[in-house]
Amino acid sequence: MIDAPGRKQERFPPRKEQAVRLRIAEQLAQWSVGARDTGICGGARGADILFAEECAKRGARVILLIPLPEDEFLEESVRLPASDWEARYRSLRARCETHFQNEEWRDRHPGLDVFSRNNLWCIEKARSLAAPGDIRALLVWDERPSGDGPGGTSDFAAGIAKIGGSVAIVNPTLL
Repeated sequence: MIDAPGRKQERFPPRKEQAVRLRIAEQLAQWSVGARDTGICGGARGADILFAEECAKRGARVILLIPLPEDEFLEESVRLPASDWEARYRSLRARCETHFQNEEWRDRHPGLDVFSRNNLWCIEKARSLAAPGDIRALLVWDERPSGDGPGGTSDFAAGIAKIGGSVAIVNPTLL
């Protein structure tokens, strides 16, 4: 996600948004993403929304898998003071296939937190649509192994590797 104001250690500061968008667009072009492809993400401000917007521009199907009930998700993972993230989320929501974990996955993996469960959901959804060797993950990630704990990007990267998918990384701290 785009860093909230006051984050002690920057990972994805708002000033890097356009550079990250450009790298996402470049990677999607390198993969020749288009109308036959599906982009799956969690819908949060920052990388998820940028990825979804860029996939949609290329004509790909976009699936948003939302980890929390919508009001809670907007508060925790989308809204940022003096930004347009919520409007962009709502625009995507209006034109993309959207699913909510609390409605569809509430009984799956009950011992996991919602973000770890969402990582598994994204991977399972991808596996239902493509062979593991055809699954590609584009991660906007500072490449720190611990991240913010279970359910973070490093956890997702490990899950993709485990199924034999490939990973491309955009590291905002290096842009």
